[in-house]
Amino acid sequence: MSESGASNDILYVNFNQIATALAIGTKTGYTLYDINTVHECIPTADSMDSIKDVCIVERNFATGLIAFVELDKPRTLVMLNQPKRILITEKSFSNTILSVKINRTNVVVCLEDTIYIFDVTRMADDTTLVITNTPPNLKGLTALSYSVEKKISFLAYPGSSTIGTVQIFDAINKRAKLTIPAHDNPLAALAFNESADKIATASIKGTVIRVFSVSKGEILYEFRRGVKRCVDINCLSFFSLSKPEMLCVSSNTETIHIFKLTEDEVPQQLEEEPEEGWMEMFGRVLSKSAQYLPSRVSGCLTQQRSFAYVHLPFVSQSTICAISFIHTTPYILVCSLEGFLYIYSIDMDVGGLCQLMKQHKLEGPPAIRQNYPQRWEYNPDSKDELAEKKAVENPDKDSTAVLEKVVDKSSEDATESKQQYAIVPALNLSNGFEDNFVSQVNASNDDHSSEDYLSAVNDTYDSDLLPPVLTQIEL
Repeated sequence: MSESGASNDILYVNFNQIATALAIGTKTGYTLYDINTVHECIPTADSMDSIKDVCIVERNFATGLIAFVELDKPRTLVMLNQPKRILITEKSFSNTILSVKINRTNVVVCLEDTIYIFDVTRMADDTTLVITNTPPNLKGLTALSYSVEKKISFLAYPGSSTIGTVQIFDAINKRAKLTIPAHDNPLAALAFNESADKIATASIKGTVIRVFSVSKGEILYEFRRGVKRCVDINCLSFFSLSKPEMLCVSSNTETIHIFKLTEDEVPQQLEEEPEEGWMEMFGRVLSKSAQYLPSRVSGCLTQQRSFAYVHLPFVSQSTICAISFIHTTPYILVCSLEGFLYIYSIDMDVGGLCQLMKQHKLEGPPAIRQNYPQRWEYNPDSKDELAEKKAVENPDKDSTAVLEKVVDKSSEDATESKQQYAIVPALNLSNGFEDNFVSQVNASNDDHSSEDYLSAVNDTYDSDLLPPVLTQIEL
């Protein structure tokens, strides 16, 4: 097995919704990693020579549902059942796809001035929501809520190309929910927390990060990353499993900032302390005086600084970050376009400088495979022999599955033909489904009735989770 360094250049990196897995797109295809341990990062699946130049790849939680876009077909979205290598659908659009987001309810495709919201269980045109005439969104900036407990699906996107206005759209009820005037400058990053009751925002200036209430649009927290220089904020990521919640922020600098979403408790602490230095006294007076100043000035005086931080070994052109549990311990995960995954420990009580535990080198699929028994060619019109055989043996069962269930295997051997995938609790997946589920889906959705789709996903999604029929929305 040989590979070329140039052919493995990384084009795209992203964690899954809960930061338990990582997907990278490269010049030789895509590779999936499950982040199960600190000291090992072994690929669990890849594109097997079937595609090249993957500029976008997204994974639905830790299941086998993959969505990707290739550089030579930038207007085409392909959705795949990775474990079985079965095509789910192939969608073409009028313009270049800039970003793709997935949750348990929707698939969102963002073009420069249009956003498409699909039902993840069908991907059919008659259930598609289309938001047209959006402000120019050259970077495809969007955020999609990912709650696994609530039946909600909120989409956030820029409401202006000149100032930092956030539009929040309710994809379940198919209506605009809220407009938030978040920043004076255009938006650079957006992120929902797990329960989708908070949204974090940053502008292209990159010095201030704000957290707003999704229900009312009021500002809840304001954090200062720094004042020495303006930076490009690459990623905002909530960690909702801690109390209070935390917010991780990465940029094009060597520092990752972690903020705690806690109320300012300085006055109570000062009352409990018998002695007060001049710095503490100055801080107390300044805090009390801020309420008499204009809102913009008082906001600057009460901004909170980071609770913990990470220093990367070198400055990266772009990084993503997250906080996630590995076994029972929280770690900070940082991935760069240079192809490195950094894992840092964090003291959840004290904060401060986080210590590097392990650095992993990430690579795409090998450019040349040796002694591989069979090459899987990506062909939208291909037929799956196993699916045809099952259709013959079980004529009463539907032969068009849109979403495959994923088997929870006890084995962790990544070389097995069926990989281990974590089960998303909200989907209520269970073992033993394979005989009841069919494998093949045509590239076109026009050949399938809604009954076919409902039958195919009946054991995976509750019928009341399926959104109603299409509306075109022009904002």
